[in-house]
Amino acid sequence: MPDDALRAMVADHLPAATFRRASRLTGGVSADVYRLECQAESGAIRSIVLRIHGPNHNGHPAALEFSILDAVTGLGISAPRALALDESLRHIPYPFLLLDLVEGETAVPTDAADHRIVRMAEALAHIHSAPVAGLPALPLRHDPLPELFAYLPVDPAFETLRQRLSRLSDTGYDGVPVLLHGDFWPGNLLWRGQELMGVLDWEDAAVGDPLSDVACAALELRYVVGSEGAERFLRAYDSLRPIARHSLALWQIYVAAAAHHAMGTWGLAPAREDHMRATALAVIGEAGDLLS
Repeated sequence: MPDDALRAMVADHLPAATFRRASRLTGGVSADVYRLECQAESGAIRSIVLRIHGPNHNGHPAALEFSILDAVTGLGISAPRALALDESLRHIPYPFLLLDLVEGETAVPTDAADHRIVRMAEALAHIHSAPVAGLPALPLRHDPLPELFAYLPVDPAFETLRQRLSRLSDTGYDGVPVLLHGDFWPGNLLWRGQELMGVLDWEDAAVGDPLSDVACAALELRYVVGSEGAERFLRAYDSLRPIARHSLALWQIYVAAAAHHAMGTWGLAPAREDHMRATALAVIGEAGDLLS
């Protein structure tokens, strides 16, 4: 990223600050993310985030993502504050957002795993309790069944499950639609000690069935802390917002099958991908047993 373009970008959107340097932030898959170090007129150093909707971006358009962040931070949800939106393509050939930097780490360390798992459940329940009336128009995510068959592995081991699923009807969520993060997993959560500092990457936000988020989070936790950690998360969430296990099973099959279908494009190390594929297949099988 040329410094001249970054200098002009900061001057346009943060006229009281001067660009000093930039560094690439790791972890982004869809967006290209940079940390920009800027200096205020007082001499104080401030870091902000440049989030570029580049050629690999596949989430919401930049303007919608900006509106989502503006709305959720206004609701008291811990998320990066949106500072600026630029769709002009003057500085770089893609739309981008400037965000407040949220400092923290994404790991789930063994000695703090139980606390962070419970705190994750609390944070997700808080998101699902937010009023949706003032949100921007978001896609509806309320039924796992229609898309599930495209993701379910074509394997004799799952043929009975496929037939069982094909006989289901009325699988859509019939409750009050809630705000969904859309990709709630440890890599999108920033911690400082025991405190959850922020929930990142709202580019897949939607409204609909809260169990779609719950299933995603439980699967991602299972990759990292195993089935006991995932179940600990489910119990903690259930204590705040009761879970209908039959409905959860459908979403677990959906998210595990979708992950298994897509993870070959995630750039994972072979051993990591093998582990995640085996975990996803195990979740499909276990959730399928709950439907029998």
